[in-house]
Amino acid sequence: MRRVFEFLTAWALAAVAATYVILVLTTPFHPRGTGLRAVFLVLACWGLVAYWRPARRAVLSRGWPPGELLYALMVWLGCASYVLNMAVATLWRLSGQPAYIINNAVFDFWIVLGICALAIGVTVPDLFGKDVPPRDRIRLGTAWVGMAGLVAYLVLAQPNLRPLAEAIRPYIDMGHDYRDPD
Repeated sequence: MRRVFEFLTAWALAAVAATYVILVLTTPFHPRGTGLRAVFLVLACWGLVAYWRPARRAVLSRGWPPGELLYALMVWLGCASYVLNMAVATLWRLSGQPAYIINNAVFDFWIVLGICALAIGVTVPDLFGKDVPPRDRIRLGTAWVGMAGLVAYLVLAQPNLRPLAEAIRPYIDMGHDYRDPD
């Protein structure tokens, strides 16, 4: 029995999956989807802040950067793509677009997996450890508080983002064989 509990990561992932199943069975799509996207957006923004310095060093290094800087750049680029994806999904949902495309259990589970990945990613680099300068601690803490406020706002207020969607439509709605539903 003792050997079974040696695999803490496997048990943690199983707990995440079980918790997600309970969440799906007990929470309506709209608040669950909006809340998960907001948490994912927050962690991705935090990852952008946390990995900015080493990612910048990777981009500005002469020759090919070492592996740890490439890893940091990979995480930063992943966070950037998550930020864009979650921002578009949140805009889509809160601007009155069809909910079923992004508000479903399959899409939400992808978000839960991303939340787990980013939670690991933003805690691994010893964000608040002894080698982190006080200025960075303040910047990361401020980002965390701001992003937590964003989650609370998006989940509780569920603002109508249709005006924003319509404002940016001329810049993003061009020539991709997409037809508005009749």
